[in-house]
Amino acid sequence: MADSGDVTGDRDLMWTRSPVTFAHGLLARWAGELDYAAAAITYRPRGDRVHQVLANGGYREDVAEYLAHGFVADARVFEYVRVASGRPVCWEDVPGFEQSRTAEDVLRPSGFREGSSVALGVEKGVVTGVLHVSFDRGVLDSLTRSRIELLAGQCRRLVADHNDRAAFRLSPREHEIVVLVAQGLSNADIAAELMVGRRTVATHLENIFAKTGTRSRVRLAVRATELGVL
Repeated sequence: MADSGDVTGDRDLMWTRSPVTFAHGLLARWAGELDYAAAAITYRPRGDRVHQVLANGGYREDVAEYLAHGFVADARVFEYVRVASGRPVCWEDVPGFEQSRTAEDVLRPSGFREGSSVALGVEKGVVTGVLHVSFDRGVLDSLTRSRIELLAGQCRRLVADHNDRAAFRLSPREHEIVVLVAQGLSNADIAAELMVGRRTVATHLENIFAKTGTRSRVRLAVRATELGVL
């Protein structure tokens, strides 16, 4: 059976793999446990208004893109997912879903007969990520629903990590400095290595801390390693 709760047990893997790579592996591992036909994780980048696909396992590309955009834009249906705030919402839970565009024009023609969507986070009333799982069989029992919720718990951390990783959009020089910080070099050592002034290094570090939301050299090095930035 797949691990429950969060991704703590896989922390060693996450230290060497990006959230995107890890997310694909996570969906592949749960495919056997849940016996689903397809699953995808979408997320809303910070500062953006639309969702993007983080990982897709089994959906056609156009279907995955619809789940990231059209499904989210369907306010009536998507509101059920937002309000549930972490609990799986299945087709049967949404009145009239069987007659919705999502069901009639997108999911059912793709061979799916039931499915679930789970909000992976809500910030200021806005859903920051969604786990979609689709099945080629009918009604989902309580055990399947509980396992979907366990998978969502693992996906939740990945979405947060992916958004954090996006904050590490550093310039080539800033990236060099992060690498050297992770190696344990002082500002003086880094200045000598890069042949720049110590004040220049300090200014770069201040900018890096601001971009990444870290406050210390140790935390910067640890977080960059966790997210696969190095």
